[in-house]
Amino acid sequence: MMAGAATASSARDARSGAADRIARRLLRIEDAAPRSLISLRGSLVIAAIRCVLTYAVLPALAPAIGWLGVVATPLAVVLSLAAIVLSIVSLRRVWLADFRHRWPYTAFIVVVLAALVAVLAGDVRALVLTSS
Repeated sequence: MMAGAATASSARDARSGAADRIARRLLRIEDAAPRSLISLRGSLVIAAIRCVLTYAVLPALAPAIGWLGVVATPLAVVLSLAAIVLSIVSLRRVWLADFRHRWPYTAFIVVVLAALVAVLAGDVRALVLTSS
């Protein structure tokens, strides 16, 4: 371990509270040295594409193209799973960067994840009901 990394880690440990340590442990980044905040643009673009496809394009085209209704729900499930993974990845990036607004961002991601899980549960339920 380099001396600079040890100093940065010690400084972070000194200013972080118990909640920070728990969050870092949950995100599996507890021993990682702080990094610069990598652009979250990619995650945001993919999330935007998922929302546009799920809530605008697929519902608009489903009545016009009959077979689209068959693939709409499985596609929504895949897109929701991708959004969940990308949300967690972006949260890890924010925490790895030791971003000063990490707690408000964490609260936002928790709300997003709750919404995604609710949508995913509804889509899985619809898949199960239509297949039986």
